[in-house]
Amino acid sequence: MDDWYTKSGDSNAYNHNSTQRISGADMGGGYAGMGFNQPSYPINNHPNNGRFPTPAYAGGSIGPAGSFKVNTPFNQPIGVSYGGLGKFDNEPPLLEELGINFEHIWAKTKTVMIPMRKIDDTYLDETDLAGPLVFALIFGTCLLFTGKIHFGYIYGFGAFGCVSLNLVLNLMGDRSIDGWRTCSVLGYCLLPLVILSGISILLDLRGNFGMGLTAFSVIWSCTAATKLFEQCLDMRRQRWLIAYPIGLLYSSFALMTVF
Repeated sequence: MDDWYTKSGDSNAYNHNSTQRISGADMGGGYAGMGFNQPSYPINNHPNNGRFPTPAYAGGSIGPAGSFKVNTPFNQPIGVSYGGLGKFDNEPPLLEELGINFEHIWAKTKTVMIPMRKIDDTYLDETDLAGPLVFALIFGTCLLFTGKIHFGYIYGFGAFGCVSLNLVLNLMGDRSIDGWRTCSVLGYCLLPLVILSGISILLDLRGNFGMGLTAFSVIWSCTAATKLFEQCLDMRRQRWLIAYPIGLLYSSFALMTVF
């Protein structure tokens, strides 16, 4: 098969006269020197006189003698940031974008630990749920160490209590409060009961001492939550009405801890 296929018909068709061959000897004699007969490969008469076309490279080109030229905008050297690659330098941290501020979490935690302490109003305006979720997880984990798997009850009672209390607060007060802020306050004030659940791992709370400690934890959580809602909604006169449903909610968590 000395010649390759022949096409005819128009001016662009291949034919025997316009076909060139490249053999192994033409490519440096590598195959001929090893004793192999490399078949001929035809290429058509291209305007570049039969030379192989120069491959295209993104961002650069091949010059003569194998040299490589990199095309960078504004003649900048390789490795320098350009074209907006450094626009993320001014981005805020990921935790800040997620609304997690450890300073505010610690401030709210100290307010719950010391209910008589007044908190800045800017902290109350935030709908921070990172702390409440962590407290609820720790509470369930401590109960798990005592052989009680109550994660569903914890989140179920918590969600129902937050929705119900948010409805009551909006009906009682002149100022409205959204559900996320209600969840945030109730979640942070769960901290005394979280401590109680940790104590329940070491001690049996079904005795007189345990019942007294449980009652103290419920009053502690109820007082802290009432104080925060009172300051947030300016409901000084209705504080006892606020404390009653809050006490019922935290009593349910206390029952989970004891029994």
